[in-house]
This record gives sequence, structure tokens and C-alpha cells, in this order.
Amino acid sequence: MPLESLRPRIQQKVEELFANNFDKSPESIRVASTEKCLLIRVEGFLNSTVQSLIEERAHGALSSTRELIVGYMLSEFREYLKSDMGLSIAHFYYDWSDEDLSCLITVVMSESVYQEKDDIYSGKEQVHKKVGQITHTVEKFPDAVHSFWIGEDFLVIVRNGLLIELEQALIENGHADALRVAKRKVEKTHFIKEAHFDKILGRNMQGIYLDWTFELDRSVMVCAFEARDETPPEADVELEVSSASRPLPANPDVRA
Repeated sequence: MPLESLRPRIQQKVEELFANNFDKSPESIRVASTEKCLLIRVEGFLNSTVQSLIEERAHGALSSTRELIVGYMLSEFREYLKSDMGLSIAHFYYDWSDEDLSCLITVVMSESVYQEKDDIYSGKEQVHKKVGQITHTVEKFPDAVHSFWIGEDFLVIVRNGLLIELEQALIENGHADALRVAKRKVEKTHFIKEAHFDKILGRNMQGIYLDWTFELDRSVMVCAFEARDETPPEADVELEVSSASRPLPANPDVRA
């Protein structure tokens, strides 16, 4: 079954997971997909107490929220995609925006398909040049860079071969989590200030999301842009559902 036809069921499952874990249905869930990967961007899913703690820079509240998502919800969601929907999953990537408290989940369906079907689009050469320059500033030039659009509003950038020797040693010594936190902070700062993807692509950017598969020496970065007014072609249409106005299913399939 084409992945596009599964989007409503995926959106519903994501809504159930977030509502059951945060006691609040997300205000917006955007789902976009191609044969390369599946993207889910979720907004407005925190209850007022947790959101106020995060806005006050209470680090423990933010960390606990991330741990809940990564430690439980993604494993539950992965099992759902595999067992209930019969999808083959290569890797999950996840990140959070401290600016608007949104999160983005990236599901890579195949290790090689993004390399075999790299997109051609206006501004690609400049985008790749900026990615190489900034990556070199914080670590080294990546061995390879691939990029492609998912729908109209998400640009996925994959970097291979970017870890320096010090980072590899930290990972080997069990400090992968600390390294991930530090790399996110440093790299996001540089990309937001120096990449100027919005000017290159002529789009208003909402946020940058970053994650890594350290064992593969790979990074996946997703640039989310504001939705365009016009409707894109049917094959690339994103599913955006505001769930605040409709009730959840009576018996959501989520473990207690």
C-alpha cells in the first residue's frame, strides 16, 4: 500500500500517543511522505503546566518531556508502523524546537533510496555549499551531502561522514547522549545564523531539526518552512490536521 494512503491512520496514531502521554490532543499534526521517508511535525501538545515550566527555562521539565517522547513514544510508534501497518523502517530521527515547542519525527524507510533518488531543485548547489561550510566550521567537511523535499514544506538534508576523532572517542566511551545535546546546540546556532536557507530558497522558515545515527556517522537535518498558499500536486500533498476540534477515538491503541 502506498505510504501516502496511510497518512490518515498515521496521523490518528500520533494524535493518540501524544494525547495519552500529555493529557492533551495536539493542536496541529502535519504529515508528509514520499518513498524516501515519513515526516511528522507536531505542535501544541503540552499542557499548560509543562509549557509554563519550559517557558521559564526549567531544564528538568524539558528534559523529562524529551525523554518521554524518545524513550517510550517512539518505540511504541515504531512497533505500530512495523506490526500494524507492515512498513519497513530503517531509522528514526527526532528533534524538538525550543522556539515554538514543536517536535518533528523523521522516519527513514530505506538506507539507500535517498541517495539513489536525490532531488534536483532551485538553490540546491548553494544549500549544499552552506551545509559543507558550516559543518566544516564545527567539525569537518562531510564525506557526502544529499538533500530532497518531502512535500512542499520540508527540506531533508543528509550528511554522511562528519564525525571527528574526538567525537568518535566520546561515543565509544559512552557519552553519546551528552554529545548529541551539545552538537544540537552548537550546530543549530550556526545553521540558524549563517545558512540563510530562507533567502536561498525564497521561503519563510519555521525551524531546523537535527538528529544523528552515530553508528553510521550520519546526520539528518530537516528544515521546516511555512506552508504555501497554493495546493501542491496530489502526490506531494501534506496532511495537516487540527485535532483540537474533534474528539479522540474511544479506545486508542496505546499501552498504559
